[in-house]
Amino acid sequence: MPAMKPAFAPRIVASTESLESAHPVVRKIQSDRISRKDSLAFWHRVTLATVRSDAPDLSARQLAMLMSIYLEDGLHTVRSLAKHLGVTKAAISRATDSLCKLGYIERKPDYRDKRSVVLTRTSAGIHFLSEFADIIQAEGH
Repeated sequence: MPAMKPAFAPRIVASTESLESAHPVVRKIQSDRISRKDSLAFWHRVTLATVRSDAPDLSARQLAMLMSIYLEDGLHTVRSLAKHLGVTKAAISRATDSLCKLGYIERKPDYRDKRSVVLTRTSAGIHFLSEFADIIQAEGH
């Protein structure tokens, strides 16, 4: 009888083990000029500025999806965004509904595949992300 493969178990970091040796992403962040605390403080300032603005509050998923559509070339479908973001198609569909209601993206027919729709940019979405970028730049200085 073949040996059973053990189930995946996340690695627990002992208190004496440094985080740097625990995860390569942490090592990369550590090698950059900005500290973890400064990174969090920066993100906190950006988040506060966006909360205080008149713009709608977007979830992290909605924001990631919106930025993917605007920053990455190519056609964007529910299926491609779900794969890219590592979430379900249902989660992308819900985010799509919200972003369409805000006017930040539009659904258009996919002429290559009649069962699918392409998610496209709008001027309102461009305006929202331009203002968001301005907030990030202002908080970074």
